[in-house]
Amino acid sequence: MKPDRRQAARNRLYQPASVVFNGRQSMFGCSVRNQSETGALLRMTDWITLPATFEIETAGDTESRRVRQCWRRGDDVGVAFLSAQECRPAAPLDLAAFRARRAGRSGV
Repeated sequence: MKPDRRQAARNRLYQPASVVFNGRQSMFGCSVRNQSETGALLRMTDWITLPATFEIETAGDTESRRVRQCWRRGDDVGVAFLSAQECRPAAPLDLAAFRARRAGRSGV
């Protein structure tokens, strides 16, 4: 028997939800099978390749939650909820700095 590595106890439930990614252009059905303060277990209705991070919209909620995929076994996907700090967009990169870094120069 494997040791339980969860950080918080999970509550069993069956709640219809949607996985949302690709700038809200891709939505796929799923169900939330259990959930805790730190993460959840999703059961996908179709087998699709998921990005490392995406959003979950549950039925009846007005806001989605950003999550990180931790593991996957067939149709089951374990996710961790991201904090508000982890959800902030990255600072824009200066184009000149990007080109200098790509060319192998620094300080330009």
